[in-house]
Amino acid sequence: MSQMLKELFNKLMRGELIVIDLTHELYTGMPTYPGDPPFIHEYVKIGKNYGESTLSRISGGLHSGTHIDLPRHFVPNGSTAENIPPKEFMAYGSVLDLSYKRFGEAITREDLERFRDKIQRNYVVMLYTGFSKTWGTEEYIYNWPYLDRSGADYLVERGVRAVGIEALSIAGWPGKEGYPYPPRVPRDDVVYVHYRLLSNGIYIIEGVTNLDLALSRCRDGEGLFLFLPLNIRGAEGSPIRLALICEPK
Repeated sequence: MSQMLKELFNKLMRGELIVIDLTHELYTGMPTYPGDPPFIHEYVKIGKNYGESTLSRISGGLHSGTHIDLPRHFVPNGSTAENIPPKEFMAYGSVLDLSYKRFGEAITREDLERFRDKIQRNYVVMLYTGFSKTWGTEEYIYNWPYLDRSGADYLVERGVRAVGIEALSIAGWPGKEGYPYPPRVPRDDVVYVHYRLLSNGIYIIEGVTNLDLALSRCRDGEGLFLFLPLNIRGAEGSPIRLALICEPK
C-alpha cells in the first residue's frame, strides 16, 4: 500500500481527519424540483427468512436530492457522465458563510468577493445560507437564496472546479405554468447562470445539506470534497453522495 494513502487512512481511523456527509436521503415522497419526475423507491421482494434475498428498485429524475449538474444539462453536446474522469469530481474547497442572506435573495459578485481568498482556481465553493433547514416545506421548493448572473461571472473568472448550493437549483425560481408561485427571476437568468458555469467547466452541485456542520467542525470550513456521479451513459446529471474530508477544529 502507498505510504501516503496508508497514512491518510490511518488518520481517518484515529480521528485526525473526519468525514462529513453533505447529502440528503433519497426516499419516496421527497421534495423534487417542480415538474421533475417524483423519486420512488419500492421493494420488489422482501426476504423474511435465512437464504431469502431482498430486492428493490428506484425511479425518478437524475436531479433528485443532492445531485450534480454536468455540462450536457444546459450545454448542447456538452460532456456526459461517462466521458468525465473520476478525478474531476474530487477537489479541495471551502464553505462560505452566507447565512446573512435572506430567503429568495440573490448571491452576488459583491457577496463572493468578501471570500476572495477562499475562492481559488480548481477549488470547490459551497454556498451556505442555512436554507437546507427548510427541507420538506413549501418554501424550500420556491423561495431559496440563489446565485445571480454577477455571481456566476465571478466564479468563472476565479476558475473554480465546482459550486454547491442548498437549494435544488443554483439559479432562482423562474415560475412555471401550473404552479401558483410567482417567479423570482426571469427564465433567461436561469439559463445564463447554468450555461455560464457549465460551459466553463464548473460543475454545479445542488440540494446540499449539513454545511453548518462543515463550518462548525472543520478547520477554516475547508477540506477535500468528493462528489462522484453515477457512471450512466449519456447522463446530464446524477444523484451523488457528497462528502467532505477535513481536519477537525
